[in-house]
Amino acid sequence: MRARRSDECAANAEQSRACAARTGRLFAFAAYAAAFRAEVLKGKRAAPRKIALVAPLPFCAMGMAAAGVFGGGAIGAFATYGWNYWYALMLPVAVALMTASIANIDARQKLRPVLGLPLPPSSAWWAKTAYALVLALAANLVVLTAGVAVNLLGCDAPSAAAGLVAAVLLVVGNAWMVPAGLVLTTRFGTLAGIAIPVALQLGAGIAFWTSSAWFLFPPATALRAVSPFMGVAPSGVPLEAGDPLLSFGWEAMLGLGIAVAIFVALAVFGARWYGRREAK
Repeated sequence: MRARRSDECAANAEQSRACAARTGRLFAFAAYAAAFRAEVLKGKRAAPRKIALVAPLPFCAMGMAAAGVFGGGAIGAFATYGWNYWYALMLPVAVALMTASIANIDARQKLRPVLGLPLPPSSAWWAKTAYALVLALAANLVVLTAGVAVNLLGCDAPSAAAGLVAAVLLVVGNAWMVPAGLVLTTRFGTLAGIAIPVALQLGAGIAFWTSSAWFLFPPATALRAVSPFMGVAPSGVPLEAGDPLLSFGWEAMLGLGIAVAIFVALAVFGARWYGRREAK
């Protein structure tokens, strides 16, 4: 009898722990969802959304013109003037601007709107990180939409599938900029939050994409991993059949894995740092 009661008590205790664990996960998810909705609402009429929509438009227009939508045109022109010029030159700047704008929404008020909520500060951090990544993807989808329009008008552009893959890969290759930008903007100000990530992303991408170890550097991965899908070298030169850049091999897979690992490490560090912040 006592053994049976002991087993029942142990089972009840195990069920209680499992229930507590589920409750904790549900609370964490609810806190994150609430924080994410708050970030979306705060940024409804703010700069980040406008940057995501407007920044790609000049490159879309150049790509459409070069592809012959308005007459003339050349094969592969949209891949160069639309996609390549966008992700090689402007995308890092757009990501940095969006990230700094998201950080400044609360940083300008010494984080009082975040730290005054009945939610863990880390929830706000992860919400800001996710919101910035969503906007980065949305900016790439603007270019993708222009490319689809070019194809529908009978001109040459990368397929919708290739554009979608490129859009996702570009977010992965630029993802490290988001937690870095959030920390730098919150701690040192807008200039540091924009200038340092942009300088590293553009500088490292240009410096290392021709290196044999390019996959160790996410900025170079952002340029190299999309070349097989765009048919264009990171320099903007169209690739010929048989070019090694047309191959999406183990280097690209490893480079993307390293990019994700660096992003996760920076994001986790940032969440812990953000959780220790105090309102001033």
